[in-house]
Amino acid sequence: MCKHAEKENGLHDLLEIMLESLMVAERSEFLSKQVDRNKGNGFRFGHTYGHGRRLEFKIPRDRFGNFHPKILAILRDQEEECEKLAGSLYTKGLTQRQVGQVFDEIYGEHYSKSSITSPCFCQSVFREPRQEHL
Repeated sequence: MCKHAEKENGLHDLLEIMLESLMVAERSEFLSKQVDRNKGNGFRFGHTYGHGRRLEFKIPRDRFGNFHPKILAILRDQEEECEKLAGSLYTKGLTQRQVGQVFDEIYGEHYSKSSITSPCFCQSVFREPRQEHL
């Protein structure tokens, strides 16, 4: 872990490793409860966004295709909530600048008007909120 922490993208690498480890542990637990001789069956590639960057990782699979990691559902739900919040702020009459200020308060980074209208806006801000907002 120390060698990852010292690298420029060390936190990024550690997040990917942590997500993969959580999913492998979850699959092991899932398979231990199976009575139908289901087994692990390799990995597929996936991605999400965290800390302002694209995280790429291997998602464990099972032989019968019944395993779906819960952590991925949580991450997907967060991104959908971000998009709902941006849409809701627009419908309430906030300007692009004001929406940027709201996301700045929550996510701790300034966003320009042009970045807010980008279709990838919520993916770019998809990161953990500041502690005071939890």
